[in-house]
Amino acid sequence: MHDADTMAPVPWRPLLAAYAAEANLAPATVKRWSGVMTELESAVGRGDLASISRLDLIAWKEKLLGSGRSANTVRTPYLSAVKAIMNYGVAGGRLQANTAIGVVVKTPRLLLSRDRDFTDDEALAILRGSLLEPPAKLSLEHAAARRWVPWLCAYGGARVNEMTQLRGGDVRQVHEIWVVRITPEAGSVKTGRWREIPLHPHLLAQGFPSFAVSRGSRPLFYDPARARGGSAAHPIYKKVGERLAAWVRSLGVSDLGVDPNHGWRHRFKTVGRRAGIDPAVLDAIQGHAPRTEGERYGRYPVEIMFEAIRRLPEYRVG
Repeated sequence: MHDADTMAPVPWRPLLAAYAAEANLAPATVKRWSGVMTELESAVGRGDLASISRLDLIAWKEKLLGSGRSANTVRTPYLSAVKAIMNYGVAGGRLQANTAIGVVVKTPRLLLSRDRDFTDDEALAILRGSLLEPPAKLSLEHAAARRWVPWLCAYGGARVNEMTQLRGGDVRQVHEIWVVRITPEAGSVKTGRWREIPLHPHLLAQGFPSFAVSRGSRPLFYDPARARGGSAAHPIYKKVGERLAAWVRSLGVSDLGVDPNHGWRHRFKTVGRRAGIDPAVLDAIQGHAPRTEGERYGRYPVEIMFEAIRRLPEYRVG
C-alpha cells in the first residue's frame, strides 16, 4: 500500500464523468452526486479522492449529522454516492482503496402513525378535485394533468412521473385492449424497462383515449415549447409531478404521513389485494421487481393484466 501523499491524484470530477459515461447514469443521478462531492470537497478542502482518508469521511459524516441532516439522508445519497464513485475508481485501478467502506450511519427505526396509502376519503377528495373547473390561467396541459393523472394512478398504480411523461403515441391498443406504454424513450423509468398498463374501463368511459389521440405525438401533460427551467437532470415532466403534489395538498390531503403522489402506488396494492388479484400480477402492472428468479422468466400478457385491472372497483365520486 502506497502512502496517500505519494499516490497520483484522483480528482473526483473526471472520475465521476467516466463512471457516468460507462454506466449510463441518469442525469438526475449525476447532478445529485456532483452536489454531494462538491460538499465533500468543501468540507475536507480538496477534491483528490486518493488523499481522502477514512477519518476525513467520518468527520464529514458527523458534520453532516450535526448540521441537521437526517441519518437517512447522510446514508443516501451522501455516503452512498462517495462509496459508489470510489468503488468505480478502485475497480478501474485509479484508486488503491475505497476509504468510504466501513463508514456507516445508524438509522433509527421509521415510526409510522398511519398507512402510506390514501384513505378512501383522501382518494375521493383528489378524484373529485380532478373534475373541478380549472383556473382560467392554468395551461391546457397542466389542466389535463390535474384531470387525468390522478385517475391513471388510481387505476394503474404507476409512479406519477411515469404518467406525466406520457406522449400521445404511448396510449394505444394492443390486442384490442387500450393500454398506456411506459418506456424510457419518454423519460426516466426507475427500473429502466418498458411495460404496458391496461386502461380500466372507467377511464375508457371518461374518454381518456380520445384525449390522448387528440394530442397526436405530443406530450400529454406539458408543452415542450413552453417549458422553462427544465433540464436533463430535472425535466419538465418532473416539475408537473411536483405541481400536482402541491395541488393535492391544496385539496386538503394535508397529512404528512402520506405522500401526495406516491400514495396512489400504495393504495393500488391495497385495493388490488382486496379484489383478490394475484400479487405477482399486481407487481407486473406496477413495475415492481419479481419476487423469485422463476418469476423473471416470461411476462404477463396484456390480456391477463386487463382481467386483473377490470376487477378493481370503480371510483364513484358523485
